[in-house]
Amino acid sequence: MINYAKHDEEFYGIFKLVSGEEVLGKAVLTDDNEETLVFLQDPVAVSMIVKESSDESKVVRGMGLSQWQQLSDEDFFILREKDIITVASMKKEIIILYEAFLLGEQDTEKMKREREVELDPSVGYLGRIDKARKSLEKIFKNPPDSK
Repeated sequence: MINYAKHDEEFYGIFKLVSGEEVLGKAVLTDDNEETLVFLQDPVAVSMIVKESSDESKVVRGMGLSQWQQLSDEDFFILREKDIITVASMKKEIIILYEAFLLGEQDTEKMKREREVELDPSVGYLGRIDKARKSLEKIFKNPPDSK
């Protein structure tokens, strides 16, 4: 049982998983049958980037954030204690970065919705499949005379 973190209180947490991933998110820890479960909202994966200059005199380091489960539209996940190595709370600066990332993601979704165009049923409409099939069958069965 994870006993070094408060249970049943929401907090901004950093979770190091046994897979090696670091995941940020709003979390609540709770007990379930002698095991701690983490309810994680809006999880974000952390990527550390290290780039050496061509002459190897300088090293540039950076951090990137991305949606944790990129192919899912869920924003709420449950982690089991056995999948977590350690839990820590976020620094205030990281909370600001995390919240800014989430706002940016929401703005991206909003822009996508604003760019969507409603389909007009008459645009590009050439007819019904049944009519086209009948027309093609008529041509095939009674081909025009070749000259």
